[in-house]
Amino acid sequence: MARQSLRRWAPLFAALSLPCIVASAAATELTAEAQEKLGLATAALQSAQAPAAIAATAEVLDPSSLAKLADDIVAAQAAADASAAEYTRTQALVAADGNMSRKALEAARTQSIADQSKLRQARTQLRVEWGGSFAALDAGALRTRVDALLEGRETLLKSEPLSAPTAAFVADTATLQLAEKKLLDARVLGALPRSSSGVSAAWLLQASSTSLVPGMILTAQLHGRAQNESKQQGVLLPRAAVVRWNGVAWAYVVTDATHFERRAVQALAMTPAGWLVGTPFKAGEKVVTQGVETLIAVDAAPVPAAADSTPAGD
Repeated sequence: MARQSLRRWAPLFAALSLPCIVASAAATELTAEAQEKLGLATAALQSAQAPAAIAATAEVLDPSSLAKLADDIVAAQAAADASAAEYTRTQALVAADGNMSRKALEAARTQSIADQSKLRQARTQLRVEWGGSFAALDAGALRTRVDALLEGRETLLKSEPLSAPTAAFVADTATLQLAEKKLLDARVLGALPRSSSGVSAAWLLQASSTSLVPGMILTAQLHGRAQNESKQQGVLLPRAAVVRWNGVAWAYVVTDATHFERRAVQALAMTPAGWLVGTPFKAGEKVVTQGVETLIAVDAAPVPAAADSTPAGD
């Protein structure tokens, strides 16, 4: 614990008699009087499961960059098809009567390879920026989808969860909240390779509404499931019970009237209400939700050396 935290609680430690406080690596003992002076409060852990829906933001995307990329892919596809056909034709002429030179054949081959490379680069950019759902479309289908976006018949949104879902979570559908508490259903096209939230992967949504314009940011709910079709079970640890010390998240569990066991916390999922955790935490156990920083400071405080009881020699 930082020295500032220890200094912060120093006056309170002085008010408590030292025999009331015994700190160890994973447990702390406090008398009822000490607990009252420190203002500790506790809450019982409740069984919970990973949420089927998670809160998220949804930003309406501008389709102009996608439209330009689609044009680039259509052009690259046409060039690749043409150069591949020319290479095939040149090969046939060389094999038939040798009227075409080997130099012309090599030039046709080089051009075909270059055009295929440009097409792959454009498609890689499409996958990185817009995800696998668009990358899987051929040039014609991609152009059709882009036209629907430019005409306003469809809208794309980038949705980012406000809390980290489980690793197995897959979003199926989404609900967007519009003005006046109106709700709009959205289709989940797939996960996006990049995210700006730093919390988890982003999702690409598709909705149909003329009221959505690029740049709007809405609140949303992502509805999904775990890939194994079973929801992760655990207990819900209140956010107020979690404290960080030495780079690790900790929580204090009440083991009896005067003892508090410090346990490392590893979240299975994070929700607005708290952290979903598994063993060794159990439903029904009580955790400290107020005064957690004080307990960490108690743990970090040096334990006074026992007084030397050997009588002094004459």
